[in-house]
Amino acid sequence: MSAVVTPAELTASIAAAAGSVLETMFFAEAEPCPPVSDEQRRQMTAVRIAFDGGLRGEFRVAFEPHLARALAAAFLGTDESEVAEEEVNQVMCETANMICGAALSRIESDEHMRLEMPALADNTAECAEFLQACFVTPEGALCTGVRLE
Repeated sequence: MSAVVTPAELTASIAAAAGSVLETMFFAEAEPCPPVSDEQRRQMTAVRIAFDGGLRGEFRVAFEPHLARALAAAFLGTDESEVAEEEVNQVMCETANMICGAALSRIESDEHMRLEMPALADNTAECAEFLQACFVTPEGALCTGVRLE
């Protein structure tokens, strides 16, 4: 079993992973920002990924609608107006998968981690039990949350 991971280590790992994935895959700059309001968060679309291995828990990424569409267009190499809603959802799931995998690899590089398939999630519930980190891009905000069991 892995060593205890501190909230600071987890937050730093998520921040580095999110920044790297957004810059490498989408040519998007993301800066850390204060947590969004509950009302703003409820308007975002969330993706959930359960994971286990050296660590066990749940990872979430929530995207503001304009950011989700902009990332999908960048990923697919097309204009935002040409991106179908299903493509936006698929890119959000893949983006969450890349950020989650990169963050966990930074913390548990020696452990075999298993990630469940990303899925759209209910984003209306409170997130008090999740360690949260939010980021802002020119196209909108992205918030991550992780809960360890």
